[in-house]
Amino acid sequence: MSQRRPRRYNLFIEVKAEGKDLRAHGVAVNFSYKGVGICTLSPLQPNTEVLLTFYFVDEKGSILTETIKGIIRWTKNFGHLQTGGVEFTEPLNEETNFLALSHIELVKEFED
Repeated sequence: MSQRRPRRYNLFIEVKAEGKDLRAHGVAVNFSYKGVGICTLSPLQPNTEVLLTFYFVDEKGSILTETIKGIIRWTKNFGHLQTGGVEFTEPLNEETNFLALSHIELVKEFED
């Protein structure tokens, strides 16, 4: 198995993380097909199962949401902010994760 990390794509999208004893709002950054980085003002704990709700804004300005399950794998303080890496517990698929996949593909177009 390759130790190469999946490429990340920088997107700044509002996110809500909910888990046992956790309810945090922040931004999602560094999307990949396997996980996402989040940045919040609330403390995060590694190995916490979370339900991430992403808020996407479409071309008409409407807010669309998408929810993905994950596990916080690491956390780090960044000044007054708490950052963390969340691994998705299931692979992304077009049926339930169309918005996340579309945003990853959109950013890839700008990087190529």
